[in-house]
Amino acid sequence: MSVICCKIEKDRIEIASDSIRVYGYTQSKGSNTTHTKLMQVNDMTFGSSGTCQEASLFSVFCLTHKPKAPTVEDILTFYSEFASWQNDKVGKFDVKNDYIFICEKTAFSVNGFFVDKIKTYDAIGAGMDYALSALYLGHGVSKAVDVACELSVYCEAPINKIIIDL
Repeated sequence: MSVICCKIEKDRIEIASDSIRVYGYTQSKGSNTTHTKLMQVNDMTFGSSGTCQEASLFSVFCLTHKPKAPTVEDILTFYSEFASWQNDKVGKFDVKNDYIFICEKTAFSVNGFFVDKIKTYDAIGAGMDYALSALYLGHGVSKAVDVACELSVYCEAPINKIIIDL
């Protein structure tokens, strides 16, 4: 119930998200919530689509853990370590969120235990098809999220954006 998208520009990485948070049949957005889908922790930036519980635990994990290097293999190892850490903290709880994860000026898409380096752009979440279409047509991440908010019942403004200079 969200959209997070990332675009690699020649001088920066841009990542943006919508703001909807859903609990049952109720949504919170904008000033009604302090939880954001985009977080910056310990020199890492990530956007998460899925449960707030998992995203919150991932941000706590990132406070004291980092990938060894910005490679697909090391991000996969890092994510696997998070899964084990999370199970130690809260018991059996499958990691199910999707992430766009940026470290050392390199962006990755994490879908389950599949990790891929983002070379141009990517999107995750319920509004990803709309966002990917906008990105394909050359729009930036803010416009891509705006399109997803306009067309998907699972995405809602306001839009959050972070820019990482290269």
